[in-house]
Amino acid sequence: KEDGSFAGMLECRVLGHSVDIGYVLAPQHWRRGLMSEAVSELIKWTLKDSHVHRVWAVCDVDNVASARLLESVGMQLEGRLRRWIIHPNISEEPRDCLCYSVVK
Repeated sequence: KEDGSFAGMLECRVLGHSVDIGYVLAPQHWRRGLMSEAVSELIKWTLKDSHVHRVWAVCDVDNVASARLLESVGMQLEGRLRRWIIHPNISEEPRDCLCYSVVK
């Protein structure tokens, strides 16, 4: 933005045939469909690559909004990853995450 403020970030990490995505969005931009649109387009773009067969993401088990977003862009719940990630703003202990994916 012109004023230097941060709206959000979308990242993809490629590992062989798999792409792991992550995102963050500033609270003032929540519930406007911005990240759903961005994630949906990123999934379409990555799956066009003939070497990519899987796009996946995780979200904290208590992050209902992210779980809904991942489902709304066509990802399916694969399961729960126990003690998967540390969110320092929530806890110093590893927390469970839900794993979502789309495959071709």
